[in-house]
Amino acid sequence: MVIAIGNAKGGTGKSTLLLLLASYLSEKKEKVFLISMEEKGTLSLLFERSKILEHELPMEYVTCDLSHARLLISRLAEEKGAIILLEFPSLLYDEHMVQLFAAPDLLICPFCYDTPTLNASIYFACFARRIKKGIPLLFLPNRVISNASYEFREETDQVLRQIAPVSPCIFEHIGFQRISSMSVDARLLKRCAPLLELIYSQYLPLRENISIHKP
Repeated sequence: MVIAIGNAKGGTGKSTLLLLLASYLSEKKEKVFLISMEEKGTLSLLFERSKILEHELPMEYVTCDLSHARLLISRLAEEKGAIILLEFPSLLYDEHMVQLFAAPDLLICPFCYDTPTLNASIYFACFARRIKKGIPLLFLPNRVISNASYEFREETDQVLRQIAPVSPCIFEHIGFQRISSMSVDARLLKRCAPLLELIYSQYLPLRENISIHKP
């Protein structure tokens, strides 16, 4: 099964969310491949620190440029039961991105409650649906400040639900700022477990009906 996380705007917490999901799925004894298409992105930096600290990671991490992504995904998908997690780059105008949108069996779009990010999220979701009609899509409110007042939060969720479901939110926490490698603190993972369990229980059963994926 291929799960991608992306948004047309950077800074929505894609990398952290992918790392949390990879760690959670690994705890469930799943075989996880984590792929980033940004060689100098956040995940690559965290991976390099993990090597220096000699952390034993529960998932396999790979970087890949867009031109080779389809071939890599196809080969990894041949491993029975494997879950492939993709970090989509924010830039959508690369010609290889159009082909890559055909790969995910689930597309998660993290967003924040601000106008530029919301506009980018809607654009990203609509673009994805034009490429792959009917793709399972999930909006995920991320970095939500617990004591903040979001004036149009309810209205925003209503608009997004016309496109796809909106998950429970992930609240901002100091633990996210302290992530310095791919080794996720167990307390932070536990804090986000209800949302991760929702993704695991509601969407991963879909893989039973998915044949070997060859994008």
